[in-house]
Amino acid sequence: MSTLHCPSCGTSFVRVVYSEGTAEKILARFHVFPFRCQLCTRRFRAFLTGSLDPTQSVDRRQYKRLPTSLHTEILAENAQRSVHRVTEISMGGCTIETSESLPRGAYLELMIAPASDKEAITIETAMVCSARQESMGIRFLELQPKDKQRLSHVVLSLLVGQSLHPSLTN
Repeated sequence: MSTLHCPSCGTSFVRVVYSEGTAEKILARFHVFPFRCQLCTRRFRAFLTGSLDPTQSVDRRQYKRLPTSLHTEILAENAQRSVHRVTEISMGGCTIETSESLPRGAYLELMIAPASDKEAITIETAMVCSARQESMGIRFLELQPKDKQRLSHVVLSLLVGQSLHPSLTN
C-alpha cells in the first residue's frame, strides 16, 4: 500500500476507520476506504489498490491509542480535583490510571501536563466512556483550538517515536 497523506495537514499519520453508512460500504467494494488523520482529526476517503495492510486493521476506534505517561488533573462535576496519570492518549481521548473511577457518562474537565510544556492542555469537556477497576476511558468532547494544536504536538511526538522504535509498541 502506498503511503497516504492527509489532504488537510499533509501528514502520513492516517488510519483506516470503520465505514459509516451504506454509501461508504458500497465504496469499499471499489477500494475507496474512509481514513482519519491522527493529528488534525480530518476524516476523508481514499482509493487503495489491492487489499488493506493487515497492520491497518479496521476497528471502531477513530484514533490510535498511544502509550504515554503524563500527569493530569481532573475536575469532576462535583468540583472535586484529583491528580492521576494518563497511560494512553490520542486526539479523541485517553486512558487514565486511577483507583477512584467515576461512573460512565460522567462529565469532567482535564488539565493534561505534557513534559515539554509548562502550561497544561485543557480539555474543557470530557466524558467517561468506560470505567474499569484501575482505569477510566475518557472521550474528549470540547477543547479550544490552541489546546487541540498543543495536543496534536504531543500525539505527533508519540507517533514519531513509535515509528522510529516499532518494536517498543508491539
